[in-house]
Amino acid sequence: MNFFSLFAPFYDCFMAALHKKQGKVLLARLAPLSGRKVLDVGGGTGKLAAQLEKVGADVWLLDSSAAMLKRARRVLPDNRAVLGDAASLPFAEDCFDVVMIVDALHHFRKQEIVLEEALRVLKPGGTLAILDFDRKSAAVKLLSILEQVVLEPALMLTAEQLEKLLTQKGFVNLETEIISAAQYLIMSSKP
Repeated sequence: MNFFSLFAPFYDCFMAALHKKQGKVLLARLAPLSGRKVLDVGGGTGKLAAQLEKVGADVWLLDSSAAMLKRARRVLPDNRAVLGDAASLPFAEDCFDVVMIVDALHHFRKQEIVLEEALRVLKPGGTLAILDFDRKSAAVKLLSILEQVVLEPALMLTAEQLEKLLTQKGFVNLETEIISAAQYLIMSSKP
């Protein structure tokens, strides 16, 4: 059993304020979302996905924790919360307008493959939005240690490292925004 299976019942209580702030940022940066097909990779309990769905997005969520998905199915249609591996997305090529990875990239051991998969499932011109923690922050350094203590990978990148990786993987039109002292948002596109 992984950390998120154990943490699922408490996750929303701890993350509510952060998810509310992140939701506002994503809704503003990804607008308009009505009618757009969105994949939330590592979307956990679905709270962010549900915010996007409320403005008309066609949202799908993928997570590797069945316990988190059980909670996501309370806020999303059952068939839209999919159990799976971010390094092997169970979706066809060129099928999503937006792929978002929020507070999750640092949990993936195969980050390069996850980015390749995101590129594969995005439609040409589609948007990848990654909102994650910046390892330069003292608070994030502490978070990284805590995650490692509970045997969760904490492969946190700086915004600069992620920009370089996205460029290497073929993403274009990179835009980086510092959201807080501890988080950044990078938006990029599939050519």
